[in-house]
This record gives sequence, C-alpha cells and structure tokens, in this order.
Amino acid sequence: MPSDRKKKKAKAKAAKKDAKLGLDMHNKEDEGAGAKVEAVSNGRPTSEQLGFHVRTGPDCALRQSLDMNIKVENFGLAAGSRELIGSGTLQLTYGVKYGLVGRNGVGKSTLLRAIAQKQIKLPDFLHIIHVEQECVGDHRSALQTVLDADKERDWLIKTEKDLVENEKDEDEWGINLNEIYERLDEIDADGAEARAATILSGLGFDNNMQGKATREYSGGWRMRIALAEALFVQPDLLLLDEPTNHLDVSALTWLEAFLQSWDKTVMIVSHDRGFLNKCSTATIFLHRKRLWYYGGSYDTFLKVRSEHRANQESMKKVQDRRTAHLKQFIARFGQGHKKMARQAQSRMKMLAKLQNEAVDVDYDDPYLKLEFPCANPLPPPCISVINVEFGYDLDLPPLYTDLNFGLDMDSRVAVVGPNGAGKSTFLKLLDGEIVPVEGSVNRHCKLRLAKFSQHHLDMLDVKSDSVTHMRRLDEDVSVEDARKYLGRFGLGGDLALQTIESLSGGQKSRLAFAELAWRKPHILLLDEPTNHLDLETIEAMAMALNRFDGGVVLVSHDERLIDLVADELWVVEKGVKGKPGKVTVFDGSFSEYRAKLEREFEAKNLIH
Repeated sequence: MPSDRKKKKAKAKAAKKDAKLGLDMHNKEDEGAGAKVEAVSNGRPTSEQLGFHVRTGPDCALRQSLDMNIKVENFGLAAGSRELIGSGTLQLTYGVKYGLVGRNGVGKSTLLRAIAQKQIKLPDFLHIIHVEQECVGDHRSALQTVLDADKERDWLIKTEKDLVENEKDEDEWGINLNEIYERLDEIDADGAEARAATILSGLGFDNNMQGKATREYSGGWRMRIALAEALFVQPDLLLLDEPTNHLDVSALTWLEAFLQSWDKTVMIVSHDRGFLNKCSTATIFLHRKRLWYYGGSYDTFLKVRSEHRANQESMKKVQDRRTAHLKQFIARFGQGHKKMARQAQSRMKMLAKLQNEAVDVDYDDPYLKLEFPCANPLPPPCISVINVEFGYDLDLPPLYTDLNFGLDMDSRVAVVGPNGAGKSTFLKLLDGEIVPVEGSVNRHCKLRLAKFSQHHLDMLDVKSDSVTHMRRLDEDVSVEDARKYLGRFGLGGDLALQTIESLSGGQKSRLAFAELAWRKPHILLLDEPTNHLDLETIEAMAMALNRFDGGVVLVSHDERLIDLVADELWVVEKGVKGKPGKVTVFDGSFSEYRAKLEREFEAKNLIH
C-alpha cells in the first residue's frame, strides 16, 4: 500500500507540473484561467462542511501562528439553579497537563463538559476531545473503531479513491491528488494501524481482542476503546474524566507513561492521587466557586496550599488582636472627652479599613471520619485455602490452580492483576459466594466477613432511602439512631432521607461503608472501593482501614491506598496458550511492581 501511494504521488506531482506549465501558457492567452484556479482554492471544504476537525493542508497552516493558549475571564457555570462557578477564569497554557481537583459535587465534571460543548467560548481552531462516554458497540473491530476515529484520514483515503478510481474532477472536490498524498504523509497514514494497535495493546487488548467486534465488549472495555480513540487522534486539548475507573494496574501504568510524553494540553479529573502526581504538571483547585491555580503535581499543591493557609492564619491572628484592641478603645472613649472622642472616630475609620482588608482563611470542608469497628479476635487462620482450583467453564482451562494460603486478622493484602484474570472471582471464593472445582476453602466457624463490591451497590433497593436500608439490617434501630449513624459516614441531614437512586456514586459507596461497619467483621473484602470517591474520602478510608483491628483483602489499582494499607501484594496472572492462571506473592512494593510492568512495556516497544 505505501509503495503504491508513492508511485501515485510521483505521478500526481508530474501531472501537477504539466498542468502548471499548461496553465502558464494558457494564461498568456486567457486571464480567466487564474480566476478558475482561485475558485477551486476557495471551494475547499471547511471543517463545518466535512463534519470533523481538519488539522492538515494549506488552510491549517495558519494554526502554526495562532495562540494555542486559553484564557477565558468572568465566566459562570451552573447546574440547574445551583451556581458552581461565579466570575471564574479559565487559563490553560498549551502543552501543560492539569489536574482538576476539588470535593465531589463542586462541578469538576460539569466544567469539563462545558468546555467540550463550547458552553465556555473557546477558539474554533482548537481541537477538543472529552473522554466521558463509552464507544458505541457495533460490528466493527476494536482496531477498526480506533482507526475510524481519525475522520480526516478516512476522508482523505476515500477522496483519493474517488479521484483515482472513479476519475472524479479535482475541481469538484477543491483538492488535488498531490495535496492528498502530502496530507496523508503529514498524519502518517501508513503508520496509523501500527499506532492504533500499540495504544490498544497498552490498554490491555491483545491481538485477538483487537479483532473482536466492539458490541461483544462490556462497558468498561468500551470505555478503554473510547480512550484509545482520543489518544490516537491527539487533540489540542484532551479532557479526561476519571480515566482510571475502568483500568487495571497494567493499563494504568501504561497510560501514565503515555501521558508523560504527551506534548499537548490535558485536563484530568481523577480520584487517584498517584495518577495525578505522575501525569499532571499543574493543578487547578475548584473551591468556593472559583478556580485556583497552582504549579506542580497534586502533592505539591497540597504542600503549597498548606503553607498559604498557615500564613493566612498567622496574619488573621494579628488582625484579630488589632481589631479587638480598636473595638475596646472605641467602646471606652467613643462617648467621652472631645479629644478622646475624636481619637475614637479615627480608630473607627482604622477598624473599618482593617475589616475590609481582613484575610479570608481558606478553610477546608470538614474531613469525613470513617470508622470500621471490629469483632472480637479469632485465632488464626480465619480462612484456609487448600489446593484450590477454579474455572467457570469446565471445557476451558481453569482461571487458576494450586492456590494454597491462609488469611487471619493481621492480614493486609492487596490483590492486583489484569482485568479478566479473576481478581473479583478470588474474593468470591474467599467469602463462599462460589465454591472451588478442586480443593477446599475452610473458614473459622465464628468468622464474620463484610464485602464491598460494585455488584453490591447495584443490588441496593434504589427506591428506598438510606435510613430504611440501615433499619432493614436491624429492626431494633430507631430512625433517630439510624440518621445519627449515617451522619458519621457523610450522609447527614436530608441526604439520609433521599431515595438511594438520587444519591451520587460516592454517596452510595458511603452507604455501603456504613453497612460494612455495622456488621463489625473480622475481615473486610474490598473490591475496587475507590471508584466514585473523591480524594479526601479515599484518604479517610485509608486512615479508617489502618485503625481497623481485623484483616483486609483489597482489590485495587489505587497506588496511594495500597501503599497506606497493604503489606502484601498478591498478583493474579492470566493463563496463556491453554495454561491455567495462578496467584503469586510479589516480593516487593507496589511501586516496584509498577516498575516491573514499565520494563515489560518498554521491551514490547509499547512506550518510549
């Protein structure tokens, strides 16, 4: 294909040279020819007519001299009648990767949506992609879907075909073959399939999966395809809303490395502190209906903001002492001797000025404080797994074999591995939801387990409220006590009486945590507990798990949570070439495991 295109390109150049020579000769006889050429140039299809963002060709040369930075002042943003941002300033420097942070509900996702939908007026020449929804499932393969995301490449190839095979008139299209070949070279059309395959491979699609129709994939895998489409097209501004939710540790590690070399602007909303630290070079804090800008990663932002707050508190103490002194003087001498009264009037002016200049200390919202009470101690082992083998389909190789280990109330285990390897299944074996094909899982007769999973959230009675849900666990609990208890998990006030379906994902997770704590377990089983939580709630959960006196088995890819909670790393590995998978203990930290994955990606040329 590339060699054919080179031959066609050489032929088109020769034809263009002959046409130019003929045109020059013709122009000596007829000045109207120049007007015809001009008309063809002016007839070139625009981005609006084509339905995609044109990024190559003569009409795009202007972009090289345009200011790609963004600055929009005094804009507002609302959700219904609730104001989210008032008199805000959006200021993005081209090529900088921004982490957009703030508590749940302040409007981070709404802001990304407003930028993508041009509710906030941005220059038309900027190419913006917002990765928010999964790709539509159809008959096309994952690889073809990603290739089709480049509408310009698709249009150029089809136009080339029409001009060459169907002998369409170049005047009709406003573009000639030579320009098509130059523009295809500019976007490296010949290397497109290899680039798309590399991106999909990094996100966890092997060769077989890349050829499967997208309609065969679940929502989580379709989200990965949508992410691959955006990375493949390379927009000027990439908007990522919780991109780590549907990724396993392997895909997350690859994405971090890929974004670190990204040379265009990115805005990232994420609850994953480690991901923000690795991928962002600046931080935007959405707080009190304004956007506050900080240089550096999320950890740098926390440090700088803490220092600012300490300075503000110090200045406020000085101001408060001065204000108290002035008020005391005014109260004492305001109605006394004429000379002293004049001084009191002067003090009143000083007080008014001081109050106008008062420092507004940037206090955080109160931190959520979670607690997980523990049952009375049990002697080890609480769970014994002996020679276990498991698989859903007896005609296929099992998910894993030869599982032998024990868990007790001192266990702090993080379970990691690629999606589809069987991490959630592993927890189901532990809690008895499924039984092994071979071997046995023995549990202490008095063992009490409590499990968090997305499946559990999906099984909630969404028409009832949180108070009713808690009272179903224990009918002896009064409405008052249930509301008081839920308040400790951030579901206070009217939230506790709202229907569960009206709660956000994070609020539903808090209700699930309240249920876990109510059960007072010996061992907590947590399957991706950080999805839908904000950074502050994840910190609160990590602290609560560290105070918990029982065992913890955690399926997660959140680096911060794993580092704070786990002291063992168990890796679930997929079976390959007909061999069953396995579960192994990794001898090292989570960061060392991530470094191992990066070396594997480099060896496969998936990152550079």
